[in-house]
Amino acid sequence: MLIAPLILIDYQIMKCSYVKSAIRVILPFIVVFAFLNFTSYYISGSWDYVQSVYGFILAVTDLTPNVGLFWYFFMEMFDHFYSFFVWVFQINVFLYTMPLAIRLRKHPGFLFYTLCSVMSIFKSYPTVGDLALPLALLPLWSHTFKYMRYSFLAGSMFLVAVVIGPIFWHMWIYAGNANANFFFASTVVYSLAQILLVNDTVFALLRRDYDLREGLDIPEVDGRPGLVKMT
Repeated sequence: MLIAPLILIDYQIMKCSYVKSAIRVILPFIVVFAFLNFTSYYISGSWDYVQSVYGFILAVTDLTPNVGLFWYFFMEMFDHFYSFFVWVFQINVFLYTMPLAIRLRKHPGFLFYTLCSVMSIFKSYPTVGDLALPLALLPLWSHTFKYMRYSFLAGSMFLVAVVIGPIFWHMWIYAGNANANFFFASTVVYSLAQILLVNDTVFALLRRDYDLREGLDIPEVDGRPGLVKMT
């Protein structure tokens, strides 16, 4: 997924065609990827590691509860539908790459942030640490913060998820006073907060681009910049 912003960065720097940029990015990726896999094969002596590394992530065989959305859905899934929905869930992540790359082609760095956020939301086995990278990149676009509409709501949802997550986990696993639905509710809040945040940041960037293109100014109210509202 992150090949797309790298191609756009190369295109902007080298001022060449997209095809040449794609070759310069994809070819080294294939070479390095193949080298690392053959090195792993040489060290382990077999290809069994492929199933343990890539197959584990793609097949979603471990349904241990985590902060993601996969485990609860597939825990309730009938076996004969399992493979179909695994494909649907995994392909769903990649479907966002091309539309976002087309719309954000002038902002490859922001596209990188957006795709990292999407991966954090829809990974098979996400952790809270996966959110650290997009949040660390977010201040690079602090000039768009005044265009954001739901930053307080997203922040509140993150806070709620952080507080109720450990509580519901303790009630379910240790106290036995709750069930999986309680903990899954906290993971849904966590995921919705991420979705709301990335949606709001994309809106803020595109709205700022619109204002710069159309020459619109944000009026001041009592000496301070006013809020941007959709009409």
